[in-house]
Amino acid sequence: MLRLEPISQAAIWNQMVSSLPIASALQSWGWGEVKKLSGWQPERWAVFDGEQLIAAAQLFRRRLGGPLSMLYAPRGPALRELDDLPRVVEALKQKANGAVYLKLEPEVGIPASQPVKEFPQAHIEETIQPEYSIWLDLRQGREGLLAQMDNMHRRNTKLAEKRVVTSIEGMEAFEEFWQLFEETNRRARLLQHAKVYYQTVLREMNQPLGEAFISIARLQGRALAAGLFVAFAGKVDYLYGGSSRENSNAKAPNGMHWGAMQWGIEKGYRIYDLWGVPRQTEGSHAAGIDAFKEGFGGQRVRFPSYDVALSPLYGPVKKALRLRKSWINYRTRGTTRDVL
Repeated sequence: MLRLEPISQAAIWNQMVSSLPIASALQSWGWGEVKKLSGWQPERWAVFDGEQLIAAAQLFRRRLGGPLSMLYAPRGPALRELDDLPRVVEALKQKANGAVYLKLEPEVGIPASQPVKEFPQAHIEETIQPEYSIWLDLRQGREGLLAQMDNMHRRNTKLAEKRVVTSIEGMEAFEEFWQLFEETNRRARLLQHAKVYYQTVLREMNQPLGEAFISIARLQGRALAAGLFVAFAGKVDYLYGGSSRENSNAKAPNGMHWGAMQWGIEKGYRIYDLWGVPRQTEGSHAAGIDAFKEGFGGQRVRFPSYDVALSPLYGPVKKALRLRKSWINYRTRGTTRDVL
């Protein structure tokens, strides 16, 4: 029988998570602190088979009204291998404490063309985090990354090296990032959290075994593109970003990403995660985002989501949550379709 242990120290937790082959920054201690701002309460459980660690599950409990709640592991749990998931689920059920369902999104990053592995008693459902992304292998180095870009992206990235100055910074660049981020979200009609949320990401994700930074591209001292990145467990993740439409010939977005990639190579990270492309390109609200990210090359990957029903109320609750999300989409952008 598997054994569960609660973990209450950041350094120990992050060491456990990062030691497992299937792991994500969203399972790190810092992300749990960030999500408290949105009403999620983290519960951190190490799962042992004898003395061997096989999983680390940071579960977020969200109240759904009255006594109802759900448990959610964003890009998690961290796992020794995906085949351990059914046993880990059975162990985690002991800590459900009345949750209607358990939602798991292990960061396996399977090729998008491959079928999702199925498990007994688990429903394959839509994700909360983006279901698809593009992974770039930083171990190729600078020349390998350039070689896999399409011709236009390679040309634009080389132009950006000449035309903009890209630097890796921290909180001192936040206001410039925020201005570009807000401008981009208004233009694309995308939702965003309050300003303090992103400041908390930048602060809390600088944590044991993890880093957070802003990559910012400037032309003559004026910020044209900026992204907020987190790095953990061998990956550099592009979470948020924005750019100006001014001086588009400077190719600042290419420069911003290229600077973050160079940082990742120098720091010894393995994967650069472009964090979210649409489920379908044709007709998608985010088709332009998809095209830009696809230009870097790399591998399109998928992250499966498994729902484990823990109550007969699972079906009605899921329908209500889907209706709520569709209404928010329609109110924001005039369509019920999700962005990604």
